[in-house]
Parts: sequence; C-alpha cells; structure tokens
Amino acid sequence: MILNSFDFIIALPLVLFLYVIILRLCRNSKYLNIISAALLTALSYAFFIFYQPVGALLLFAITVLTYTFAIIADKNRENSRQRFIMIVVGVLIVLTPLILFKYSAFINQLLASLLDRLDIRQQTDSTDTQTKVFIPLGISFFTFQSLGYLWDVHRNKISVEKNFLYYMLFVGFFPQITSGPISKADELLPQIRGKRSITREDITEGVRLMLWGYFMKAVVADRVAMFVTPVYADYENFSGVTCIIATLFYSIQIYGDFAGYSLLAIGVGRLFGFKLINNFKRPYFSYSITEFWRRWHISLSRWLRDYVYIPLGGSRKGKGRTHLNILTTFLVSGIWHGANLTFIFWGFIHGIIQVVEKFFGFNAKPKSRVVIFFRIVLTFLLTSFAWIFFRMPTLSDSFGMIRRIFTLAPGASLSLTGSNTVLISFAVVSFILTEVIQEYMPKVRLLHNPNSFVRCVAIVAITLIIMTVGVLDAGQFIYVNF
Repeated sequence: MILNSFDFIIALPLVLFLYVIILRLCRNSKYLNIISAALLTALSYAFFIFYQPVGALLLFAITVLTYTFAIIADKNRENSRQRFIMIVVGVLIVLTPLILFKYSAFINQLLASLLDRLDIRQQTDSTDTQTKVFIPLGISFFTFQSLGYLWDVHRNKISVEKNFLYYMLFVGFFPQITSGPISKADELLPQIRGKRSITREDITEGVRLMLWGYFMKAVVADRVAMFVTPVYADYENFSGVTCIIATLFYSIQIYGDFAGYSLLAIGVGRLFGFKLINNFKRPYFSYSITEFWRRWHISLSRWLRDYVYIPLGGSRKGKGRTHLNILTTFLVSGIWHGANLTFIFWGFIHGIIQVVEKFFGFNAKPKSRVVIFFRIVLTFLLTSFAWIFFRMPTLSDSFGMIRRIFTLAPGASLSLTGSNTVLISFAVVSFILTEVIQEYMPKVRLLHNPNSFVRCVAIVAITLIIMTVGVLDAGQFIYVNF
C-alpha cells in the first residue's frame, strides 16, 4: 500500500479514528505509551505486509539485530575495544542483506564483464547476470536508519533503547518506511517514548502537508512525466531540443515526486502526533551544488555527513583529504541510490563539482544578486545534466542522450494532444510560481493564512486542481525503488 493509493486514502481516516479513540480511552492509563506504540507498530507492519510480506520479515530481522548489538555494546561500555568490535560486527551483519539483495547482481555483472575483457571467463549462460533479484521494499532506508542508531550508541550520542517495542516503531514507522525521510534516533525515539497525544494543530498541519504532497506528486510530477517518459524511452528518435526539454522537465518530475512523497510521509506522521524532519527546502534555488545538498534529500545528506564524511575525517585533515572525503561520500551516495554504474557516475559528478567549488571558493554565497541569479541558473543546469545519468538505464544511453542534446540533433518532436499540452504547461508554471513564492515571498501564505476564509478557499482550490489536473492513477514513487 503506497501513500498516494486509493486504498491508503480510504484506510487512513479509519485507522486514525481508531488510534484517536484508543488514545482517549487509555489517556489515564500508565500503559498509554505501550498500547499506542503497539498499535502503531502493528499498523506499520500491516502496511508493509500488505505490499510485501517477505520484506516485512527482513525489516523485523534488521530490527532485532541492531537492537541486540546495541544492547551488547552498551553492556561492554567499559571495554571500548570489545564495544567497538561488537558495533563493527553488527554493522557488517546488517549491511549483508543490503549487499546481497541490492548489489549482488550488479557485482556479478561487473565480474563477468571483467572476465570477458581478460578473456578468461568460463562459458556460462548469458542470462545468469541479467536475472533480476528481488529487492525488499525500502531496504536502503530502514537499513540506514538502524545503522545510524547503532553508530550513535557507539559514540555515546544517545542512550541505548531497551524497550524493544519502541525500537521496532522507530525503525519501521509506516509513513517513512519505504522512502524516508531517514530519522535520527535522538529526534524520533524521544517522541515515541514521550506522552502520546494528538492536537488540533497536528491534524490541520498534517492535512495541509498531505494536500501539498498530493499536489506535487499528482499535478506536478506525474503530469510532467507524460512528456519525460516517452522521450527518454526513445531518445534516439527525438530532436536535441526535445531532449533538452525532457531533461529539464525530469528535474521537475523527480523533485515533485520525491518531495511529494516526503510531504505525504511527514503529513501522515504529523496526523499521528510525530514530527519528522523536513526533507526538502526548494533545492533548485541553490547557488552551488554544495548548497543544493543542504536543500535536497536533507535526511540522507545529513546521514552521509554524520556517518561517512565526518568519520572519514571531514575537513579536519587538510584540503587534499577533504576533497577525497567529499568524493568518497558522494560515491557512497551514488551506490546507495542503485546498483548501476549510472548512479555511481551521478554521485561522482556531484562530488567532483563540490571539490571544484571548494577549491575556487564557489561554495560561498555571492554578495551580488545578479551573480546569485546566474549561479542559481548554472546550478540548476548542472543538476539537470547529472540527472541524465540518474534517469538512464546505462552509461551508453546517458552519453547518447547528452550527445543529442549538445549537437542539437535533428529528430521528431513529441506529439501531444492540446489538452495534455495545456495541463503540462499548467503543471510547470504552477510549480515555478509556488516555488518562487515560497522562497522569496514567505509572507504570502495561503494554506497557513491567518484568515480562515482564505485558508478554506486555498484548500478547496488545491483539492479541485488535484482532482482535475492531477494524474490520479496512484503511480509509484520513484524513490520507492531505492
């Protein structure tokens, strides 16, 4: 069950009503937190089992393993060496399913290619390395969330969570289980342990976040995808100009898709009384790639900073080491996104650009507004260029698309009906306008306007736009694949 499916939309009010009733019935009970945590955990696993029963078993196994190793490490806090060994063993064991499920086929393909080049590969069935491997839903997200907890316990940044039920909910909270945002233990666990309540503000804010999430997904991302998908699927027959438009539109599509999911996840979490980290902050207004990663997929950026970049030495060991650490961190980011050379190349591009920015001081914010404007445009174009590798299935296809773009190759234009042209144009224009207003005119608030009449009109208007302009086919989110 995905967050934009009709099944979920129908089930959510019923589940929320049940949850609120139980909170009210048990409000004076000393077991309120246990009961509510048990209910939310059951809902989370039911959500997961509905979509992928086998994945739920892996989620539970990862939860048990990280919980156990954290407890063992805590009992050995006086013996730092033994504590460190237990944490490392725990990390390696927890990473094993991720490697086996997500990267084994990719590793096999690389080895097979290498053996072919060396002309020493034994004859095997050519389909062996092409076999698709089952990838559990959200494996990257719940693995990273649990590993972050394990490492924070090791560094004494948090106390070990001894209540297994609370920890189960932390790792498997259903709004964020498939595509994040990735929560840190010191943010989410205190909310799970704390006194459970749902306020009127939680409900209204949750609904507003979800409404905007549906807008970003159905109106912006899925509508623009109607141009992007056919062009990228058959790019060799489309003109260079059409490929440029599709590439720029893909930047809008992936942002609308992932930001839409994050808003839905944060909104659903808020309905149940939890505040999850905001995952996006209008990234296409960034004046550098460095700034872009402070605004894009913020929870992953923070995770990579805290658990990869800083442990490698961060910026504490000279410029050369800093640059190497940046490259390593973004190679990890690329690998995390998918078992394909295209993702590695995408991460490498972002790492290289950030190294260049640091070397020349371009990561600092310019003082001139004119310079800021041109830097924003340049950053958006660089980001869009990198998205080509993210979107294409192979490096060969990626370079093929780039070649058609830079040579302005002749070819066909995408044929759209008049209504689709209007709807896609509306999606793009409304996306740009709302982003500009939120970035530069924060006082212009509709969904949060102090006037209740304005708020109601805005809610009704956005709902009507979603119903009339949105693509209401419950399309899958892009980041569910990661």
